[in-house]
Amino acid sequence: MTFLRRLLGGTIAAWLLALPFGAALADTVALSPDAAADAAAHLHPAVLAAERGLLRARGQAADTAVLVRNPTVSGGLSLDGARAGVSAVQPLSFTGEGPAARDAADAQVSASELRLKRARLAAAAEARVAYVDAVVRSGQVEIAHKNVALAGRLRDAVELQHSAGEASLLDVRLARLAQVQAGARLLQARESEVESLRALATLVGQPVDADALTDEPQAAAPEPGAVTDVPRSDVQAARALLNVAEAELVRQRRSSLPPIGVGASLEVEDGQSFIGPTVSVTLPVFNRNHSGRGDATGQVHQAQGAERAVVARAQTERRTARRRVDEAQALEGGMPVDPSSDATAALESIEAGYLAGELDLPSTVLLQREVLAGESAVLTLSGGVARARIDLLLATDDPRLLSPQGR
Repeated sequence: MTFLRRLLGGTIAAWLLALPFGAALADTVALSPDAAADAAAHLHPAVLAAERGLLRARGQAADTAVLVRNPTVSGGLSLDGARAGVSAVQPLSFTGEGPAARDAADAQVSASELRLKRARLAAAAEARVAYVDAVVRSGQVEIAHKNVALAGRLRDAVELQHSAGEASLLDVRLARLAQVQAGARLLQARESEVESLRALATLVGQPVDADALTDEPQAAAPEPGAVTDVPRSDVQAARALLNVAEAELVRQRRSSLPPIGVGASLEVEDGQSFIGPTVSVTLPVFNRNHSGRGDATGQVHQAQGAERAVVARAQTERRTARRRVDEAQALEGGMPVDPSSDATAALESIEAGYLAGELDLPSTVLLQREVLAGESAVLTLSGGVARARIDLLLATDDPRLLSPQGR
């Protein structure tokens, strides 16, 4: 109770709450939405994982570019040095295993490239959404600051009226409690802003401050372009992975007959040399690669199901994202041209009405809160429109998600 009395009885608390949080911080470098998207498109863990997968796929393609298996070289020497020999054997598959392996490797490279493309678009979209959230929450902090200042002025006015016998003690207490509530809302808004800035900093890989961001949420959401019939990169990747599975099944089937080892040998004994070809064959009597063929068949079925799921999700995302943007833009049409000026004028009228005795204290507090809630709702609506646009951009694989440097 002592703390509450001190908080209610002085103006210092309201003055401290109204101070800009970043006043004591050093100036930060401006961060544009395009720069945030470009940074996330190169630093996001999903992008780095996709790049690693592409490097691995290219390595596998290089390993199968000529022959699937390496040659084997062996040699021997007797203890007395009278006999020596060396042989080289190259396993060769005459069933077409090599071409099937190359087809699978090439399809894996294609799938990895498409996965990387989609990962970059998704990372850019995530960064833009995080940017929008940070802008909206920073704007809500400013509105909360305005609420604190209004509550402080109203409490001072009520206390002066009470000293002159024109206001009751109940009005004084209500005004003080309204100031406490305004301070609590400011702290809540600041907490949300802090979390959004930290999330954005994690995506872009650099410190982020609210002063470094733009003031308009929709600046982070480019206007969607015309929707084309070109399949999305994740759909193309799913089809490429199906090609990988099918090529791997062909390879496993052709591996039912083991490769034939073809080579040459050189033996030296008592000064005489013996040179001749060598052939080695593994007879597929007991093991005919049943497990490999079975696993490859299962991979084909799994890839078919995954492709179907990706196609269905992509089609649904396009439809729902388009509907979401249309609805958001229709709602945006009802927004005031300059909501901040309208809110300021309304708040001044309410304050003047109370000072003139036209409004009582409870009505004044309620009206001020409603005006500020409306101003905050306009900001939230603008952020919702921006998020809807970003959703449509991602649903259609729109390169506008990336910055000019990242396209």
